[in-house]
Amino acid sequence: MSMSVGGGGGDYKSDINITPLVDVVLVLLIIFMVITPLLQMGYDVKVPPKVDVPAGTPPPADLVIVSLTPQNKIYLNKEEVTPQVLSLRLTEILKNRANKTVFFSGDDAANYGEVVQVMDRCRSAGAKNIGIVMEAVPVGGP
Repeated sequence: MSMSVGGGGGDYKSDINITPLVDVVLVLLIIFMVITPLLQMGYDVKVPPKVDVPAGTPPPADLVIVSLTPQNKIYLNKEEVTPQVLSLRLTEILKNRANKTVFFSGDDAANYGEVVQVMDRCRSAGAKNIGIVMEAVPVGGP
């Protein structure tokens, strides 16, 4: 058995042909250049500026906070109300205000449908902006 080690005529050429590689990379580059602006579309969100408030400072007295508990109890500024009373009271409160912002605190265990209904009642009562409170707000009941 003999083996040809030298430059025989039947050997395969082991050089890489990079022309197809360049074609594929250019096509991918063009695809990403076209798709990237489409992926950056989204919703405009008004994010308030960060304000450093010392711990223990009470919130301003004119805030309107609506809370929903896991038992579907609705609270307006720590006072339990029914959905109909919520609509009436919010309409009264927001009627003569320049700042028609209502803050909403929904418990994590609350029913999503109930959360949406309460937020919809706030909007229909005249709230222009609804702020979502990320921390639990203590309410008046046990």
